[in-house]
Amino acid sequence: MIIESALWPGDPAAYNALIIVIVALIVAGIVWTATYDHVRTKRLHAHAAAFGWSPVGAADPMPGPVAEAVRSRRSKLAFATEQPYPIWLVWQQPSTDSTGQARELTRYFLLIGSEYPDVRVVRRTALGGLFKPVRGAGTGDPAFDRKFLIRGPGGHRAADLVTPQVRAAMLAGDAPAWEITAGVLVASHPDAPTRRTLQPRADALTDLARMLTAPPLQRPDRRVRHTPGTRFVSAISTDDSDHADGS
Repeated sequence: MIIESALWPGDPAAYNALIIVIVALIVAGIVWTATYDHVRTKRLHAHAAAFGWSPVGAADPMPGPVAEAVRSRRSKLAFATEQPYPIWLVWQQPSTDSTGQARELTRYFLLIGSEYPDVRVVRRTALGGLFKPVRGAGTGDPAFDRKFLIRGPGGHRAADLVTPQVRAAMLAGDAPAWEITAGVLVASHPDAPTRRTLQPRADALTDLARMLTAPPLQRPDRRVRHTPGTRFVSAISTDDSDHADGS
């Protein structure tokens, strides 16, 4: 079928050829993206297996917060391991944030125990820390309180979990922002898991759990692989006020 075009009034065949080329490029891009995603996921599975991770199914037993993430329609990949504590990784498909940007989400879950209160330690905005150095209960550490906000019932009881060791690790970038919900320690990251980040992030969460717990969690005699020098950017919101105004 020949389509008349104002661009090539005397040569409609050239216009049709251009359309065919454009469509071919779009199809090639879609195929390349799908192939790359398949290869990346396959390599990630092999890498995870080498570190003792195994795939998780929706019917497998797991804590409530993990089950909710695994069974979400956005769930793209889920692994579990014990190194030495029960840990789950859930990678969810991109969702659109308040700015209209699509963001990946990878969360690590570690079973820490129901005796710990629900709490969130979120990163503050630089502007919020400048104008109000302390929000909430605070820790008495000015450098930490300017950068992080502790949310959760119990106020000072939640703040007591953030020991000097925990604060130092977070300020140095050696530990991510985190939360505890229903006895599960959670660290969130605004990207997809990779072979470079998969194990170091699990190691960092294990180290954080050890700092938060005394005595240690179960089976402390098992060794954990650790990759030093990894800094973390957390997807846990920089919600710095009760109205998410970032102040």
